[in-house]
Amino acid sequence: MTRSLAMLATALLLIPQVAAQQKSAITWSNNIEQSVALAKQTRRPLMFWVLGRSDSRDHRVERDQKQAFRDPLVVEMSSRFIMAKLSRSRYRDQLVKWNLSPKTNLEIVFVTPHGERIDTLAPQGVRKADVLARKMALVYWHYRQVMFERELKPKLEDESASDEELKPVLRLIAEFLILSADQSVINLFERESLSVGLGGEAYETLAALSTPVSVKFLLEQAVEDDRAAAALSRGTPDAAEQMLPALDGKDPALRLAVYRAVTRICKLREVKTDRFWEGRYQTVKQKEIDRVRRLVTAAAQRWRERYAEYR
Repeated sequence: MTRSLAMLATALLLIPQVAAQQKSAITWSNNIEQSVALAKQTRRPLMFWVLGRSDSRDHRVERDQKQAFRDPLVVEMSSRFIMAKLSRSRYRDQLVKWNLSPKTNLEIVFVTPHGERIDTLAPQGVRKADVLARKMALVYWHYRQVMFERELKPKLEDESASDEELKPVLRLIAEFLILSADQSVINLFERESLSVGLGGEAYETLAALSTPVSVKFLLEQAVEDDRAAAALSRGTPDAAEQMLPALDGKDPALRLAVYRAVTRICKLREVKTDRFWEGRYQTVKQKEIDRVRRLVTAAAQRWRERYAEYR
């Protein structure tokens, strides 16, 4: 892989929020061969914007599409794909392969790294940012679900699989946020032969997923396993809200672990030291718990409004 391709692959592995902060519009590649190579390298699906000659395009539609491509959520979602412009005349054979009309123009085609068509979006849908973002989310969900069912889940269920085989599986599940994999990851802890390293990787994967099942398991393990307690702080704001009942629990160790986690996740200020919780005054402690609960609940609500539908 060339140096430029390696640098681009690294950039695409950044989380969507970082990508959105760095640019206000999608960066499209005109090099299809390099785009396909990068898709295979990063395991990401391709999103082709099919274009005819300039004089064959509806320029009002094209103008609206370009505006949609600058929508913050669309830009954010684009980091999950390899984005490329595809010339209709140059790649007419590909359109035939994907059962598309040779006159396809200003249309989006979603394709696997190995060239299989996943879905399309007509020009009128592409020009509407909300429609485009939802289609991108649905395509990405379908793509990663197929990846999980066909490839990753069988490996997780293979009792003879080694750490070297399973760690890349867990990293892919975390990277692609395959939420339906949560129970399969938890099932790894039933193995008597589970190594320390693989267990730590599994905790981190569950934190990335931050599903209710994942959070519940991490909380159960956090009291006796510092790796699970540390992983709690790498969940989402929604996961932080799921942890809040533990602040009122009777286990001081779990309460401290959750307090540390939720304040870090939500980037709260004026966080109390560990010694604060050793004090005698329950009223003061309860006041701090109530404050944190309010702030975390608000942060989780903002997060869900922005991201939940598109995970």
